[in-house]
Amino acid sequence: MSFTSAYGRHQVRRAVVASVIAAAAIGLTATVSDAAPAHGTAATAGAHHVSESVSAKGVSGTWKGTLKYLAPGKVTVAPKSGMEQAFYVGPHTKVLGAAAICGDPDGNVTMDKNGYGTTPCTLKQLMKAAKKEAFEVRATVKDGVATTIAEHYHP
Repeated sequence: MSFTSAYGRHQVRRAVVASVIAAAAIGLTATVSDAAPAHGTAATAGAHHVSESVSAKGVSGTWKGTLKYLAPGKVTVAPKSGMEQAFYVGPHTKVLGAAAICGDPDGNVTMDKNGYGTTPCTLKQLMKAAKKEAFEVRATVKDGVATTIAEHYHP
């Protein structure tokens, strides 16, 4: 095997890896260009999208809306009005359920004063529930990965 053929394969492999990374980055930030105007403007008053900022690593913000399964490790939140936002979930994502994701072992609904779940759930429970049914959540995302997803309880 010659040096040039080994070098050529290495360059092709690097180009493929770079393409995959670029495609993933585009997927994370694709909806950012259609995002709501900056905070404090009349257009954001009463919106379900609470906050948003763009970083080099991905979208950051808090969204309220219907949670939908997109792919393994990736979900979306679709507000009643505005753009649907996709993001990843990971091992550090805190998931809090009220009833749909997971509930209290005794069958009680657990929620805070704003109606958001307080029972800790697993990512597996979140993804299983997202595949089965639609439910409302508040998702806080940093750099394209959810830090907290809390189910909003409605009887």
